[in-house]
Amino acid sequence: MNATTALCDAFGTAIDVEPLADMSRMGRRIHGLDLSQPLSTAQATALVAALDEWHIVSFPGQHHHGMTVLHLERLANHFGAPVPHPSNLDDYVGTGTITIKAPHDRASTTVDAAFPNVVSCLRGADSPAVYLVTNLHGSGPTAQPAVSGGQHWHTDIEFEPVPLSTSMFLVHHAPVRRTTAGTWVHNPPRPPGFYHPDSPQLLAERREALPLNGETAYADTAAAYDALPAGEQAKLDQVQVRRRLRTDDEGFLMPLVHVNPRSGRRSLHSPIWASRGKRVAPASIDGLTSDESRRFFDRLEEHCLAPEFRYDHPHEPGDVTIWSNFSTLHVAPPTKRPVNDPADARLMYRISCKGPISAALPRGDTDHWIDTNITPPYRSMLSETVLQDRSQHA
Repeated sequence: MNATTALCDAFGTAIDVEPLADMSRMGRRIHGLDLSQPLSTAQATALVAALDEWHIVSFPGQHHHGMTVLHLERLANHFGAPVPHPSNLDDYVGTGTITIKAPHDRASTTVDAAFPNVVSCLRGADSPAVYLVTNLHGSGPTAQPAVSGGQHWHTDIEFEPVPLSTSMFLVHHAPVRRTTAGTWVHNPPRPPGFYHPDSPQLLAERREALPLNGETAYADTAAAYDALPAGEQAKLDQVQVRRRLRTDDEGFLMPLVHVNPRSGRRSLHSPIWASRGKRVAPASIDGLTSDESRRFFDRLEEHCLAPEFRYDHPHEPGDVTIWSNFSTLHVAPPTKRPVNDPADARLMYRISCKGPISAALPRGDTDHWIDTNITPPYRSMLSETVLQDRSQHA
């Protein structure tokens, strides 16, 4: 059964599925769902299958259903255990317990202060699992606008033994203004050392071909794997990658080629050398030197960033967009930051999760698994009573 049929069977024939770019590429936009409602086992299974097949799935218009960040977190629990974001917490690595920052230190407080009564965070924005993707810190009517450069191409947190599997956005505000040149921003020059100076020219060009209207760019590493000759695929299937957070960590080995446990689809899992620049130690290939590893990864990254595997996703208010970290790369675009006009506001709520899927909620993760793999240990509170109470008081 294909993913479209499974969705129609689970949700009803009112479902409409269209490609994000074209039918030959990753990504589908799915109309007719209300993600603020609890999912049945069959519905959750169908959504997971849709992500397995298409790698990115986007659900427009969820604001019409009163979607809050609390609903997003409940949805995330089907795809994995939500991971708390360190920007929300005090003493993140110290006590091993969840201690949310005081209200005056929270990201939501600075966002709400930018344009009072015009832009304010949705309910649930202060959940430990929520990261605010925004250009509103330091913004306001008297702010001096500037443009910040985009990120490195990356996947989210692949440097842990159980890496993140899935990430998702709920879009609240997207910039509505464009410059006379036809784009919202320009792409500012990178500082020295942002990428390795010996990167091949074509790779450098593909890295810097960033979206300029606030989109998030994605590359399909499953399609990139499929496009390789069978002999090269067989060799890559045997490659082990050493991943670590810091250069003095021993790290651990993981396969370069990820095999989806449900579909069997193969993809290149984060085939990049230094996905977060200076913040995270570069990955390396088992048996190769650092320089040999960089050249090995550079060739794969150049391949994955080819236009035929690339898609730039425009964000619209009310969208929920989910992507697989095992079968995609992504990059945040250059953005205006700070801004002095709410028409330039960019505000999205991101939740990332890891571990096994769960068609039924609450999840059945053991305390030992949570303690070992979620730092600091965190579980979502998912009962309808809790959701309603938190929605009223968040």
